[in-house]
Amino acid sequence: MEPGNFKRYLHLFFPIILFLITEAGAIDRYPEWFLYPGRYQGLITGYSYRGIPAESVAENLYCAYQRCFAVGTLEIFDQEKNSRILKNSNYFYEYSPDSVEAIRGKLVEVDHFAVNMFTQDYISAFRCDSVQSDSWPILETKDLNTPTWIELSVFEDETYYYGVGMYTSRGLENDAWQTAEEQSIFSILNYRLMKINQISMYQDGSQPVGDDYQKITIYEIRFLLENIQIMERYPDAPNQMFYVLSRIPKANLIPLYK
Repeated sequence: MEPGNFKRYLHLFFPIILFLITEAGAIDRYPEWFLYPGRYQGLITGYSYRGIPAESVAENLYCAYQRCFAVGTLEIFDQEKNSRILKNSNYFYEYSPDSVEAIRGKLVEVDHFAVNMFTQDYISAFRCDSVQSDSWPILETKDLNTPTWIELSVFEDETYYYGVGMYTSRGLENDAWQTAEEQSIFSILNYRLMKINQISMYQDGSQPVGDDYQKITIYEIRFLLENIQIMERYPDAPNQMFYVLSRIPKANLIPLYK
């Protein structure tokens, strides 16, 4: 294209560029099954992620959330005056490869939506017990009420532990949702560990300097988890944060360490 013609056609390209930028940003509506998964038993959520299809992610999450081992470490810095600061926690899931093979190819997609057309990122809902295709309401984010649970980290009732996870939406939305989901589960594990060891602590983002910290206590963690449930999701678009609420039955969270 000659330089003189570029300006002539610029007005044609601009709407296309604007469309791509808009499509690449945060979306403003979600199906109800995604924001309130606790209302829809039997649905498994899958996220397409960096070339990995949503179905593969859903298969792994299905197996992990049914039954898995959570293995990791928790580091606690002890300060003066008996205060303790939770600094680092790191977990990963262990579950049988046989369980993944048993479910592979058996999940049926019943709904999906795009979160980023520019990167071709999708979120899908699957069932493993029915080929029924349902329809759900579509909810506008501007109409959502801010849930009270986003102000908490973890809480409990007589039957369940509840955990809240959050992650920034600056970047890939699917990555943000998955990370917030993991953090919601890990917050429950940290809370359970603190109860077992009668640890009272607060969280702090600073780094230890000099003799501010007397020692580091490292806990090796291994829990057996069963029936993990994702209850709600909340997109806080103005503050670019995503929140996830999960729960685990108390009877299905079993510590496996001394």
